[in-house]
Amino acid sequence: MLPAWRAIQVDCRLTMADYGKLSKEKTHQLFQYLKDQRVLVKLVLKGTGFEAVTVITGIRSQNTQPQFQIDCPDDFQIVLKSKDCGNLYFEFNGQDKVLYTFEIAPNPEWQRGEVWIPIPDEVDRIQRRRNFRLKAPMGTELILRQLEPPLKLAVLDFSLGGLLCVVESARERIKKNLMLARGRNLKNLELLFRDKNVTTKIRIAEATIVRVETNAVTGNRQYAFQFKNMDKGEEKSLTKVLYRMQRQLLRQRLPLRE
Repeated sequence: MLPAWRAIQVDCRLTMADYGKLSKEKTHQLFQYLKDQRVLVKLVLKGTGFEAVTVITGIRSQNTQPQFQIDCPDDFQIVLKSKDCGNLYFEFNGQDKVLYTFEIAPNPEWQRGEVWIPIPDEVDRIQRRRNFRLKAPMGTELILRQLEPPLKLAVLDFSLGGLLCVVESARERIKKNLMLARGRNLKNLELLFRDKNVTTKIRIAEATIVRVETNAVTGNRQYAFQFKNMDKGEEKSLTKVLYRMQRQLLRQRLPLRE
């Protein structure tokens, strides 16, 4: 099963001009694409705090109602029965790299352990591009070299547009909080990914802290960074890391087809 993951809500105001809707015919074509290409889809059970990554594994027509099947995430069925559970919310990046979203009532059909969900008549297409986020590998760090001495933060999740970091040391929390205020621009950042015996180093010319929050469970301070300037080569390196992790997630879900 894929691990639950958390998205960074970047401070990004969307206007009505940023939204569009797909027709019923195009919606069905889109779902076929999601299934065939095994696109990663974010699933949220509104009102519960449950979020996970899944893939669409099947499409069928049941009593004239088109349905799609998902690979069931851990604890999905349990949380779905919660009295606080609202609509099922889905989002994903399409082939055009634009964000698509839709909501469905929380009453999917269960058959022999499989979960089938009605294909919506309409899907919202957000014209402004948004970035798909993934949980960072253990040991991923962001180094703020502009500060003296340089500060290291643990990275929780990341995308091509930003990342979420945490201050883990209670002893340094106050010192770092004074330096890491919302709205601050920082230059000369370094992102380190550690995968087995390989370390990938990516330089970020500039980033802005767009959100600061306290984790309700751990009490740690978390910082959402939005990248401002990235060299084309560095952006390409980050893209390779993101795609490699997506492939690893898919291998956990489904056997790769030849």
